[in-house]
Amino acid sequence: MSPETDRIPVPTNGKGPHPMPPAVPAPAPLEVAEPEETTIVVTPAQLAVGFGIIASLILLLVRQLRRRGRSSSRRLFGRR
Repeated sequence: MSPETDRIPVPTNGKGPHPMPPAVPAPAPLEVAEPEETTIVVTPAQLAVGFGIIASLILLLVRQLRRRGRSSSRRLFGRR
């Protein structure tokens, strides 16, 4: 079977068969280039935002640990 007869055009909406597109040759293999060294650039604003997020998470964790320490010494609803 030749590549021309692999696909048969089918009529659609009563308008007749569509013309077959020309065969496209396979692209040539791409050459693999050596990866370039990339450097990560961090701006002072990004550094400040990152530090603020980490600091707030640490404060949140410390507050949770303090509450847990107090609530374990009390009974249900904080009454003794």
